[in-house]
Amino acid sequence: MVPGSRGRSAAILLATLAAFLWATYYVFVLWLAPSTSASAVLIWPFLVGGGLFALYAVAKGQGAAFCRLWTDPAAWLRILCAVGMQISTLAATYTAGPIDTSLLALIGDVVVAPIVLMLLYLEGRDRLRSREFIAGLSLSVVGGALTIVGGHAIAPIAGWAVLILPVLPISVALYFVTTARAARSVPISALNAQAFLGAGIVLLVLSPALPGGASGLWTLSITSTGLLVALGAVTFFLAPLCYFLAVEKAGLILTALLMASIPVFTLALSVGVLGIVPTLLGALGVPVALLGAIFAIQGNHPPWTPDYGSHGGARAG
Repeated sequence: MVPGSRGRSAAILLATLAAFLWATYYVFVLWLAPSTSASAVLIWPFLVGGGLFALYAVAKGQGAAFCRLWTDPAAWLRILCAVGMQISTLAATYTAGPIDTSLLALIGDVVVAPIVLMLLYLEGRDRLRSREFIAGLSLSVVGGALTIVGGHAIAPIAGWAVLILPVLPISVALYFVTTARAARSVPISALNAQAFLGAGIVLLVLSPALPGGASGLWTLSITSTGLLVALGAVTFFLAPLCYFLAVEKAGLILTALLMASIPVFTLALSVGVLGIVPTLLGALGVPVALLGAIFAIQGNHPPWTPDYGSHGGARAG
């Protein structure tokens, strides 16, 4: 089924809103950085976002599906992807800065996610015959490379931090592709609730080994606590909720590619709110990557319609 213009427009609006909300992540993190431990920034937003998704799932009658996920091995793999995604994103934000990090995440959405979908699930392979799609992927990679090479508004990526370069985009792609696929048979609110709460629990166990340690979780000011709650509500609940609603309306590939607007919003917020100004070469990478995404989203993007029955499942539409 090919989405009508209204469904496609709604998906574009939802995906763009998700992109803006996710771009605020970097503002929250760098506001918190001087006085809040990395362990707190890693763990509390997961628990807040997961808790809100759990309440949302229960309110929609999907509590049973949420409970069953804790015994599903695939769900624990998604939890590990979420942990890797969050650790690498936070590390990249602290070292390379928000603009470079948003471009790495963009490569995960625009380049790696479609490739994972095609290789693991054999979906969308027909798009490999599209010159626009291939050109779009190539431009997105070039744009990301320009920003990473010419950026570094905070500090260069060096040493062990180089591992961030592959881990961040791959973990982003694996989490969102596997979650979107699972959402064809399990309510998305239950999936995100279990993944985020599970990631928070895993990181709690690991907190003594994280920067700031376990003690850093509790020595928080009122301001830091408020910012952490807002970070969790905005970027771990509202943003993914909008993202997956867009997936339902226009499929995964279109939604993932529209995440190319995250670096645009991040650039605007970095300059306007944080006062971080990239180099000319670094800034040039953002419109190049955006142009690549515009090329790549051309064509039809079939939606799927979940139909949750008495067992909390769904079927592809």
